[in-house]
Amino acid sequence: MRIGFIVGQFPSLSETFVIGQMAGLLHRGFEVDVVCNGISDYNFADRRQEPLATLLARTRDWWGAAGRTRPVIERLPAKLRDKVSTALDMSSVARLNECDVLVAHFGHNGARAARLKKWKRLKPPIVTIFHGYDVGVPLYERGLGRYNDLFEYGALNLTVNGFFRRVLVEAGAPEAKVAVHHMGIDLKKIPYAWKSWRGSPLQLISVCRLAEKKGVEYALRALARLRAVAPELAWHYTIIGDGPLRQPLEALASELGIAEQVSFLGSLAHQDVKEWLRRSHAFVLPSVTARNGDVEGIPVALMEAMAAGLTVVSSNHSGIPELIEDQKTGFLADERDVETLASRLRFVAEHPEQCEDVALQARKKVEAEFDMAALDNDFAEIVSRIARAEGDRATSASIALTR
Repeated sequence: MRIGFIVGQFPSLSETFVIGQMAGLLHRGFEVDVVCNGISDYNFADRRQEPLATLLARTRDWWGAAGRTRPVIERLPAKLRDKVSTALDMSSVARLNECDVLVAHFGHNGARAARLKKWKRLKPPIVTIFHGYDVGVPLYERGLGRYNDLFEYGALNLTVNGFFRRVLVEAGAPEAKVAVHHMGIDLKKIPYAWKSWRGSPLQLISVCRLAEKKGVEYALRALARLRAVAPELAWHYTIIGDGPLRQPLEALASELGIAEQVSFLGSLAHQDVKEWLRRSHAFVLPSVTARNGDVEGIPVALMEAMAAGLTVVSSNHSGIPELIEDQKTGFLADERDVETLASRLRFVAEHPEQCEDVALQARKKVEAEFDMAALDNDFAEIVSRIARAEGDRATSASIALTR
């Protein structure tokens, strides 16, 4: 069976879950094609290693050689840009039509494919996976109507959490066409290794892009509050990642008087990140809804931290409560609630023994609901079922024509 993936730029450092899902299908005997919005320079991974070597050999730009003109086209007036873009999208239809099922990651890519389906240019059924930005921003802008064609012509819409499913159904998606399918992690590569911080400084860590929705600002403010109310507690906060807010966040740490207890390391290689996680006790990610409506799905970084035995401190945001139950599998505060966040961090600092059971329950939660192997099995069954249903419809139509 041949599955065509429709994605943005490929491969993307912030979307390794997409590569993981593709690899899961390859491992299960599927053929995988990739149509993307530009091929990246692979600076975060060796293109000669699997699964990237196989995937890149089967990857092409939506617009072929015309992809080089994308920067020019993006500067055109809106109506002309849409017409040119649509004409160029047609250039990939022949290859996409060779697939049994199309999987679009992010709603805008699904909508793009659905337009071709509406115009009867695209044949395979479309499965679209919604992750966060593609739900939160149009919800904020009251623009979920942009998915109307997808709701009508798509075969199935999968959301990474239950919150997104409710949003899409309320926006008009048929309930039977929307289901929750979590992203997961490879538990075989993440050994559980809880360690106590009794008698030593609490090592806190965040690994994320330094953008508004990650909420690092509120982690810094909560830690400044913690130092004010409990100056005797020893802790250090390591932040791995880069992004548009790095300089403002560094300035905020200085302004709050905690710069000597905070380290900004920038982006690091995956192996180095794993080593820093091994040295750490607690993972902090107090995500928030950004001013433009952007939201998390369920952050994979939280799953990985929970699997590794770190105590996680996060927020009541989007689908995160589907992963973390407050004071059972981690600790939660409301978005931007600095006081409660500081209180949760203080509890973690002062009660390592209680946190050991929380960490163990967190590992069990991830094993039960976010195991990549099990989720890949489910996904393989989903696309196989949709392909069989499409084949049955085509057979019925052919019989009807011959009568």
